Amino acid sequence: MVHNLEAPCDSDSIDWSRLYRARGDEVVSHRPYFTGDVFERVEVQNPDGSTKRKNVIIVQHPCAMRTNGVDLVPKLLVAELRNHRVLSPEEWTGYTKNMPLPDLIPSVASGRRSQAAFFDELYLVAPERLASRIACLSQLGVNLLLQRWVSHNSRVVIPTSTYNKATSGVYEESDLIEEWCEELLPAGILPEKATVECMTWLREDVGGVTRQRMLEDEQHRSEIRRQMRSAIRSLADIAGDLG
Repeated sequence: MVHNLEAPCDSDSIDWSRLYRARGDEVVSHRPYFTGDVFERVEVQNPDGSTKRKNVIIVQHPCAMRTNGVDLVPKLLVAELRNHRVLSPEEWTGYTKNMPLPDLIPSVASGRRSQAAFFDELYLVAPERLASRIACLSQLGVNLLLQRWVSHNSRVVIPTSTYNKATSGVYEESDLIEEWCEELLPAGILPEKATVECMTWLREDVGGVTRQRMLEDEQHRSEIRRQMRSAIRSLADIAGDLG
């Protein structure tokens, strides 16, 4: 069966916010870097050796971005973002070299409001240069990005539902790490330490399988969240007693 590139909404209901988990002030600094994260004014190196600041988006799968589940690799693959007109849902089947990002910066009315990632403008960037994150894609947005990125490189269109099976577990993992850090920050536990604690907890063996592996199955996610909140309360109590 031949599949077409998909749009985040149909022509009867255009709601571009479905593409995003967070934009602008909504972005939480301690959320782990993920596929589809957008950064502004990143210094990149051109082929001639000159440097320039550009808006970029991470196109790597999250598992390829880390050496041990926590520490980022020395260089991350990003694509350049440029201003771009808003495409209608029907037009998403074309523009195969791009990932449209309509309403990326909703706080402005200029041409910067809507942009697109250009898959033929790629750079390798050290993680420390990605200082100003301005948007995170939703699960749907990540799936659409991966669909278009893989199609650009392979000329094969894989349904977003297939990508969802491959990415939803690790996306849920990032959600849990963000919540873990946020809940423990008032107890004086810094995000760097909280992230390591959360990953250690997720990798614990529970009856022959880790919680991290269990997140791959939607049936277990509610239970893992319940366990996590109990663990957070215990750590907060301990931190309070030590304080």
